Amino acid sequence: MRTIHRYVLGAFLTTFSIALLILTFVMTVGLVFGSLKYIARGMSAALVLRFLWQNLPGTLSYSVPVAALAAALLVFSRLSSDSEISAMRTCGVPLRSVMRTPVLLSALLSAICLYVNDNVSPNATYARALRRKEFKLTDVTALIEPGTWTEMGGCDVFVARRDGPRLRDLRVNQPLPNGKVREIRAARAVVSETPDGPVMDMEDVTIDPIDPERPGMLRAATWALPVSALSGRDQEEEGRKKKAKGPPRRRVKDMKTSELIRETVFAAFEPPRTKEGRREISRAKAEIANRFALAAACFCFVLVGIPLGLQSHRRQSSAGLAVAMAVAGAFYFFCITAESLAKNPVFHAHWLPLVPIAICMALSSWLTRRNG
Repeated sequence: MRTIHRYVLGAFLTTFSIALLILTFVMTVGLVFGSLKYIARGMSAALVLRFLWQNLPGTLSYSVPVAALAAALLVFSRLSSDSEISAMRTCGVPLRSVMRTPVLLSALLSAICLYVNDNVSPNATYARALRRKEFKLTDVTALIEPGTWTEMGGCDVFVARRDGPRLRDLRVNQPLPNGKVREIRAARAVVSETPDGPVMDMEDVTIDPIDPERPGMLRAATWALPVSALSGRDQEEEGRKKKAKGPPRRRVKDMKTSELIRETVFAAFEPPRTKEGRREISRAKAEIANRFALAAACFCFVLVGIPLGLQSHRRQSSAGLAVAMAVAGAFYFFCITAESLAKNPVFHAHWLPLVPIAICMALSSWLTRRNG
């Protein structure tokens, strides 16, 4: 039996590792190419790489369960097609015994995913949000996407086209202290470094209004606009207030599960009086359920994937693979739906992520008996 368990474990781990690498790469390839684009525009490579690293825990929450499902399907489909399962049964080894090793490994993966979802991923999400703000404070112009409006420190920036550091047909809508908006237009602009910080040197410029207190348009051949005016770094008073308050408050997704549970327990004894407070508690409950469901997905997917892998081979069709993908899709659909409906406490959306777990357990029990 030890030989069989080592053989099945080795095949499962090898397939799982390859599937995990492929799935993680596919899920992050868009972000990687987008990051390379920002680096090419002059953004700090170290800053971008830290952002990518902090995005990894959230990606693993989805890629690990799907990799476990793929490994269960492929390994047991191959064991069945090579008649190894039949040989094991002939030797008196039941299917449940063969399943034991990958199922125990999936339970370990679920425990690891639960730790990542509860502790690592919230911290990474919070750090990633701070990193986005750091992008805007350091390499603000690198975030400007041609053809779309980009929000920069309260200003709306539009660029029709960019050639490296040169910006074409620049438009800036800059809010003024009196509540009005100043519109700045420039045919061309380029960012240059000065002792006082980066400056956007513009050509063929129109500024309306030039004076916040009274209307009036200014036309100039050239104009220098400090980049700090876009990133909001010139707002020293606001910066001092934020520093006095400390770091920004964490959102529900940025909080550890222990913190979310503490909030929900307090809410049970003292319900929130405001509508927004009730929404926050509803989001907290849905987030707790989602984290548990995403971690349990590893265990559930392996339990369902093993008998489906055997069934797929017997029918010589892709029915088993289709059912497995449908189960995985439904699993994530319930989690996403719960997150969306959590905005309204009336729906009690925190129960939705538990539904696919129950379905997977029932389906696994039925399929195992059918194949055993």
